[in-house]
This record gives sequence, structure tokens and C-alpha cells, in this order.
Amino acid sequence: MCYFMFARTKNRLPDDVLKQNEVDNLYVTDMTGEVEIDDGFLYHISNGHCACDIVISSFSRIENVKNVLENIDKDFKFIVVDSDEEDVEVLLGNHQDFDMFLQSFPKKEVKLDKLLEDYPNFLEFDVLYIVKQK
Repeated sequence: MCYFMFARTKNRLPDDVLKQNEVDNLYVTDMTGEVEIDDGFLYHISNGHCACDIVISSFSRIENVKNVLENIDKDFKFIVVDSDEEDVEVLLGNHQDFDMFLQSFPKKEVKLDKLLEDYPNFLEFDVLYIVKQK
């Protein structure tokens, strides 16, 4: 079992934010080319493989994840998928239409401040957070 963390955005994340977090081994990978999405971008947030140690283990990268989420300019969607798959490419390959995949999850609208306050201790898995900036 693995956890996969995704941010579905309308805008591209700044390269400097991505590079800054790689120093601490937090990888934010643009997966847009791997799936079908209507418009915008899909980012996989991980340790280079899955998100297990980011959401349930050492919590050593909490501030890095928060930094990434704070740097998304507009409203976005955020989810941590609890999956039997062990590789993000396999998970995405099984769900080529990613927006349709996201529609299968219960939704919860939340302000960015609340999401950042709840992450990681009170975050619900397999819930699509519709994150509002203001």
C-alpha cells in the first residue's frame, strides 16, 4: 500500500519553488503529460517514489509540502490517494483521464489556511480537497 499526493492546478508552479524543495528531497513532478486533463497541470508530490514518509512517517518534510501548496497562485485541487499500487506511473496508467478519476472521490471545499493547518495530522485520505486561496 502506498500514498500518492497530487495537486491539480490551473497554473504552473515556479521552477525556483520546485528546485528549492528538491534540496530537502521533496520532489514535485509535473505529470501533466502522463494523463489526460482538461487544462492546467498535475503535480505529484513525493520523496521520489511515493508520499508515504511525507504523510504518515517522519513528517520531516511538512514545511516543504506547505511551501509548495502556498506557492500555487490560484484555487486548486489536492488529494492524497491511498492505493494498492506501488508506483505512480502504474496508478496514473490505470486512470488516464485524471479529472474523471478525481470525480470519483468525495469532495471537501477548504480554504488554503485550513488545509495547511490540518496537514498532515488531520488530513483525510481519498478526499478531494477543493482549495480556495481566500
